[in-house]
Amino acid sequence: MKHTLKIAFLLLMSWLAVTPVATAQQPSSTRNERNAITEGNKLYNSGKYRAAMQKYQEALRENPSSVAGRYNLGLSQIRLGSNPSDTTQAAKDMLQRGVQAMEQVSKMGSEKPDLASRANYNLGNVAFNSEDYSSALNYYKQALRLNPEDNAARRNLRITQLKLQDQDDNKDDNKEDKQDQNQDQNQDQQQQQQNQDQQQQQPQNQDQQQQQQNDINQQTADQILKAMENKENQTRARVGTGNNGEKSSGRNRSTKNW
Repeated sequence: MKHTLKIAFLLLMSWLAVTPVATAQQPSSTRNERNAITEGNKLYNSGKYRAAMQKYQEALRENPSSVAGRYNLGLSQIRLGSNPSDTTQAAKDMLQRGVQAMEQVSKMGSEKPDLASRANYNLGNVAFNSEDYSSALNYYKQALRLNPEDNAARRNLRITQLKLQDQDDNKDDNKEDKQDQNQDQNQDQQQQQQNQDQQQQQPQNQDQQQQQQNDINQQTADQILKAMENKENQTRARVGTGNNGEKSSGRNRSTKNW
């Protein structure tokens, strides 16, 4: 799908699908206005957009209500402001002026439905190239309402729908990735907490084991001391009994009268 969208995006960038319009002879138009628009269209189709813009401005000075002059002026300004190699503020301002001119024409659906449809189509292209796909979708829909036979608007509408669908799919993928990442982080935090708990419990266990060992050593020492005391007492008892026997025997020998 992404490869298809890339090709479709290149098709959207082809502004030559929309050409400037001529002015029909009407009571409100003047010869100078019509001549200026005709000369401007020739310059535009030759790629001389700035010179064409000046001719359209001349036509509007002759007739400020000229819808064709305003539409063509906006078209040339959008062309000049959409140059990928020109990212200056002047180019951005030029593009904005072109969008404003197109918006004025796009609101004249009841008076000039054909030009209003073209204006909405161009506004859709600008919005699409600015990655404002929701606005682009609405502009293409409006272009088709005014001119249901506009196949270019229908094609671009479908491309925009696919682009929005692709965006939604990417959001879902990013949401799942974020959930997986959060789950992994929670698992890591739980593991770290378990390790910390084990580290905290380990000294306590060691202290308990050391205390138990000290208690055992103390009991053993007490038993040894007790045994030594008992042995010593037994020895003293034996020594004391032996001395008394000798003394008794001596007295007998000394007191016996032979």
